Amino acid sequence: MTQPYNIYVVHGYTANSQANWYPDLKNHLESENIRVHIFDMPNSHAPVEKEWLDFLEANITNLDDKSIFIGHSLGCVTILRFLENKNTDNIESLFLVSGFIENSPIPELSEFVKEEIDHSNFIETIKNRVVISAEDDDIVPYPYSEVLAKKLNAQFKLLETGKHFIDRDGFTAFPYLTNLVQATIF
Repeated sequence: MTQPYNIYVVHGYTANSQANWYPDLKNHLESENIRVHIFDMPNSHAPVEKEWLDFLEANITNLDDKSIFIGHSLGCVTILRFLENKNTDNIESLFLVSGFIENSPIPELSEFVKEEIDHSNFIETIKNRVVISAEDDDIVPYPYSEVLAKKLNAQFKLLETGKHFIDRDGFTAFPYLTNLVQATIF
């Protein structure tokens, strides 16, 4: 029996596991017998980097070629910071949605990018790297995500619409991302 994939979803600022498109993604993938872990990150309305990293450290115990990470907004840089000090041989995929890596367009989140992330020791161990943004993102403008994609040598997928891919803009399903993840696995 082959080992199942583990998908780890890290939400963004002020969100939780039931927000945005996360439940829909989980339902689609779990219907195909894929394990999906959507975390409720601590204090998402006043996030502290150490708390978020400690939480991931306590909840992600196995990284391997069946591991897939999906980050949204603040979740993107959090995943990268988490992976920075990991010894991994191979991770299947990394999907980053509306992410940033250098500067934060949201001042409350500047703690997460105050020090540069050294991705040199882990980025090549991730087989598939994709950064997604929208031309009309009014929270993390797409040039921030474009910089992220270049730094990670990732595919950059710029969609015409989608804004910040959040539920208050009507984004409760994200079939584009779901299809990309499924294409990676099947």
